[in-house]
Amino acid sequence: MGRPKGSTVKNYCLVLSAITFLLIASCGSGGQEATDLHEQVELPQTSMTLLDSIGVELGDSCYVFGSIEGLGYTPRGDIAILDRISADIRLYKPDGSYLGRAGGRGSGPGEMHNPLCLFLFPDGRMGALDPWRNGLQIYSSEMEYEGIGMEISNNVHLYPEVVSDSSFISMKTEFIFEEGAAPIAAVFVGLFQMSIEPEVTYWRVEMELDFSILADLAQRYLLAVSIAVDTAHGIVYIAPNSDLDYRIERYTLDGEQLDPLELEVGIVALTEDEIRVEEEFIRMRLTSLEGGEAEYNVQLTDPMTHRLPVTDLEISPDGNLWARRGAADEPFFDIWSPGGELIGSVVLHGVGPRSRTWEFEVCDSGVLAYDMDPDLYQKIYLIGIAE
Repeated sequence: MGRPKGSTVKNYCLVLSAITFLLIASCGSGGQEATDLHEQVELPQTSMTLLDSIGVELGDSCYVFGSIEGLGYTPRGDIAILDRISADIRLYKPDGSYLGRAGGRGSGPGEMHNPLCLFLFPDGRMGALDPWRNGLQIYSSEMEYEGIGMEISNNVHLYPEVVSDSSFISMKTEFIFEEGAAPIAAVFVGLFQMSIEPEVTYWRVEMELDFSILADLAQRYLLAVSIAVDTAHGIVYIAPNSDLDYRIERYTLDGEQLDPLELEVGIVALTEDEIRVEEEFIRMRLTSLEGGEAEYNVQLTDPMTHRLPVTDLEISPDGNLWARRGAADEPFFDIWSPGGELIGSVVLHGVGPRSRTWEFEVCDSGVLAYDMDPDLYQKIYLIGIAE
């Protein structure tokens, strides 16, 4: 496959930048002794419960979602949802009532084409990263367009976690093309001050880039890596791609590496039906990200055969880390203290194995989730925590 040209370069590099880190192996030295599974039995367990949902398959367009690319609670407690298909940020009251939207599909000021990431700042402003519209589009808490907060048109930031009104942590890639040599992708997680280059780099790895297995790499990108930031205690958590090891890297905000979090967990093989579902999920997701048919092979040649040990990282209001177990059929989160101690778990019963593709967001105002599978009509789940 030759290198794409023109506008295809942007689309190709955007998806490529989002999947190249899949070959990453865990890095760093040191680590704490793994906790035996039998020790976890005595730890307290908290239950979550489904309260309500937002979204319909057909009907009022304010409640029909095409492709959710981010969500969360705003500082004043409203729910913000970024939809890539309608190219807008929609706001809802905590009870699900529609409030309004920022942006919209188009080429005018404040309108977007293909937004990929949602930013919710402490001061109430909202942002949507749209490289096709020159970068990070900023809107006020009243949904008024304020301009571009950061210019970027390719090789975008991935998985942004807001740290302050002017900084965030995310994953990013660099591409090295030299004549006569295999292409190289450098992948790193850094702290950015509304900039292209990082202020601090926490984790970096370089690898050869194989253009013939993009769908296989995409599977690991879509299901594996997660980042969380505990701003109160100044800790950055990164769960690197791994299909066998439960390992979460930890860093201080200024870049010092801390002992990782590790557990001995059982390996769960995927059934043939689960592998087929995952293959269809990857194909649909790549097509969704391209806004149409992708200009490369989206079929898996070497599908993963085991469930990933860690699939999501979230920070609770009390500063604890929630780490989701990928082997569980229903949502199960280990709870780690800021000091690195396993102190309990949180579970959500009754939602079935379809919830394996749910993406969670734990905020001060509550817990939200949505299904990332683009083959299903999307809705937002409002989740409560038992006393």
